[in-house]
Amino acid sequence: MSEAQGIEVTAELVYEDPEAALAWLSNAFGFETRMTVRDDTQRLLFAETGLGEHTVSIGGERPWVRSPKNAGVATQSVQIRFSEDVDAHCARAHAAGATILREPELFFFGDRSYDVADHEGHIWSFNQRIPGAAGPPPPGWTISFPSRGG
Repeated sequence: MSEAQGIEVTAELVYEDPEAALAWLSNAFGFETRMTVRDDTQRLLFAETGLGEHTVSIGGERPWVRSPKNAGVATQSVQIRFSEDVDAHCARAHAAGATILREPELFFFGDRSYDVADHEGHIWSFNQRIPGAAGPPPPGWTISFPSRGG
């Protein structure tokens, strides 16, 4: 497939308590709940939450997938780039009890970002592109853009 029109990729994060996760993500990161699916007992089965144009699916644990809280390790991270002030976003997350893994810093490719663990151990990276801040890569590093032909 050369063009991915009409395709949307969304990560689903699994939480021991997806209801609490929605509240936590709203408080700490400013996410808004966009959709919930509940069973006949009103147990939350699936939800979509997001920030701006970004959407993340939230679900409960199942026999084949566990929250990092119960698995004992995070195996991936969610990367979100936005135009919001990343330092202010980090301060909000910290004030809400998030574990800041890496304070905001500027990288040579022009992103200012920080890494944070949520209340069940999922890792998030929030990034802000700083116009004109990109510099040369460290000695010996290379950058390529295969999808752009180079």
